[in-house]
Formats: sequence, C-alpha cells, structure tokens
Amino acid sequence: MTTVDSDDDIEKLPHIQWDNTTVPGPSGCMFPGELTPLECQIAGHPFNGEKQTIGVLVCRRTGHILKPATKIILGEREIAFYESLKNSHDPVALELKKFVPRYYGTTELRVFNNRTKFLILRNITKGMAEPCVIDIKIGFRTWDPLATPEKRRTEELKYAESKRTYGFCITGYQVYSVLSGQLRKYDRDYGKQLGVEGVVEALEDFLNIISGKPVCRQLVSEILTYLYKIERLFNMQRKYCFYSSSLLVAYDAQHLRQHCSLKVDSSVSHSAPKFDKEMICESVPLLTVPGMHRNSSEMDDLTFQSKMKKSISQPMSMSSENIPTQSKTCNLNVDRLCQSSPSQFSLSCTNNTQNDDESTENKWVRVKMIDFTHVFPGENNDLDRNYRDGIQMLIQLLSLIKKSDCMH
Repeated sequence: MTTVDSDDDIEKLPHIQWDNTTVPGPSGCMFPGELTPLECQIAGHPFNGEKQTIGVLVCRRTGHILKPATKIILGEREIAFYESLKNSHDPVALELKKFVPRYYGTTELRVFNNRTKFLILRNITKGMAEPCVIDIKIGFRTWDPLATPEKRRTEELKYAESKRTYGFCITGYQVYSVLSGQLRKYDRDYGKQLGVEGVVEALEDFLNIISGKPVCRQLVSEILTYLYKIERLFNMQRKYCFYSSSLLVAYDAQHLRQHCSLKVDSSVSHSAPKFDKEMICESVPLLTVPGMHRNSSEMDDLTFQSKMKKSISQPMSMSSENIPTQSKTCNLNVDRLCQSSPSQFSLSCTNNTQNDDESTENKWVRVKMIDFTHVFPGENNDLDRNYRDGIQMLIQLLSLIKKSDCMH
C-alpha cells in the first residue's frame, strides 16, 4: 500500500480535474481510473466543478464508497469514530459495528488541485438492480455540544416541523416506481419543505405504496426488523451520543416488483396515497421488542397517540432543554491513518474482525447508521434519548403505515 505524507507529493496523487470547456461529464469533472460519482447520492453536495463542491465516489471494480472528509475537523472526527470502532473490544462498540457500514480505512485524491481525504466504506446498495434509498436524520436535536449559538439557531430552523413532531427528518430520497421502473429523485431542498403530512406521504412514496393496493408488509417488516435492533441497542448503550446522524434505508425495487402482486384497479391513480389524518389518530399499541423492558419514563400508548393527534393540527414542540446535553469534546483516539493508493483498491487495511450481521449482497433490504461527524462521548451515564426517541417515533410511524390497508 502506498502512503503519501508530504504535500510535495500531491502531484503524484490520482486527481479529479475540472474542465467545463471540453468535458461532457457531470459539471465538467474528469475522474481517474475506476472512480465515478455515486449515482444514488441523495443528500449532501454532489460534484460540481464550477462551485468546487466534492461529492461521494464509487469504485466501479470493487463497489466501495469513497466519502470525502472535506471539512477537516469534522472529517477527522468521523475517521476517529470509525477507527475507534475498528480497534475496540468494548461490548457496545462491537454491537454498534453491526449497524454501521464496514470501514476500510482512508485514501487521498487530488481534487481541484487540493489534497482531499476520503473514507472507504462498504456500499449498502451494492448488487441492487434498482436501489431505492432514503436518508433519515435522527433526533429532535441536531446541534452538538460544541455548536455556537448561531449554529444552534440555524439547526433548529432546519426541518423544524418534522423534527419537532417526529424526532427525525427526511433529507432526501430516490425511488424506482415498482410499476414503471421510472426513477424519481428528491434532494435536501425537497426534504426541507416537508411538513407533518408531507413526511408521511414521502415515506409512503418511498415504500412504493400504490393507491388501491395494500402495503407490502414484507418490505416494511424487513425495515422494522433493523430498527428494532437499533432501538434495543439505544435502550442500553450509554457510551455515545449521536447528533445529526442519519439512517440510510435501501431496498431493491426490482425484487419488490417480482415478489409483490401489481394488479391494481385501472380506475385508481398510481400516485402515492394521500395521508389519512384519521388513520394516524387510531389507537395503536406501542410496539415492543421481545425481551425488552420499558420503564415508566418511556412513551406509553396514550403518550404516543396524543403526540400523533397533536401533529395533525400543530407540530409537537420538543424543548431542547429536555434533551441531555454534553459538555465534553470528543476524545476518541485516532491511530495512524490508513491511506491507500487509489489505484490499489485491494484494500489491505480491511478490518476483517469487524462484525457484520448480514451477507450484504444477498439482502434486498438494508439499513445502516451513517454520518458520524457529530458523535460525542456519553455523559453522566445517561442514555442517548435524543437518538433513541427518534428511532422509536420512526418505528411507530412505519408501523402505522404497515397497518394502513384501510387507506388504500
């Protein structure tokens, strides 16, 4: 493996060039060798030569994702998080590894003539013929303990209605129509406009719910199975607090098309169903995980129903004072970074000991936790209720959608 340490060696790095006068590619960018922009990127900035923004890459040969660490402090913090998981034998870290993408170290490229570090990660959509992907940012609160007052105000205004009501927000998604195979993409600007009803409608659209047909329960059940496991972890783990972290949910629309009946009433529109306000207000028991004990401080049936009813008329307000805050800075140790030559994607820094609870290529539904630039140590032996409650609300909402045959 080649390691490049000196700034004098930047010219030796494979590079991404911008020449909008001659290059027909995306925004005038040229990419080296086996690297190309990730087509299913739905959140964050894409490559743009004119604006000099850097997006996510994929290696065509191996399928690995290259995520740019463009902001030095945040990028190093995310690398430190992955490195700490890779090297840890702590029970919480070992369990958490099951829910994050497999990490293969870092590499460097010259992008727009600047040295840029990239994390190398497993692509959870690898092997999917028609990947439907949604990025769901978890938490009523998305600003971290180091946020300035200005940053805090900015974060509180982003996706405000969705975060106050549900404890999560949709930052973007793409979906292949199960009927036509047509791809639709919705970026973060779309996600910022979603209100209380819009969030549910977006979830239904992402799940390929067809008017006149019941929900594909297998799809929702597969997603919920992942969420139950993550909820179980956050009902016990006190080691970390996650801010502005997302869940990436993916499934293969081709599999859905082949395994679900598509015979629908021709008189019924094939657009995603409108959100039924009465359905969300019905009495729905709080979901529980077998063997999981819920104490009196957690949501009960009446609490959840009350929150959902309030969300129909006005957003439920979650005061930031009710969410535990952290004052300590992230103190995760970083070993010497593993930097590979982009021409050598054999990835000898692969963490073979990392626990992985799935044979990725054989799963048609996958869910992973992503975005760890704002992960901080837990404090005062408290649960990360901000993240845990957001997961619980997502579980509740998907469960309502799963039971909503009467809506169609």
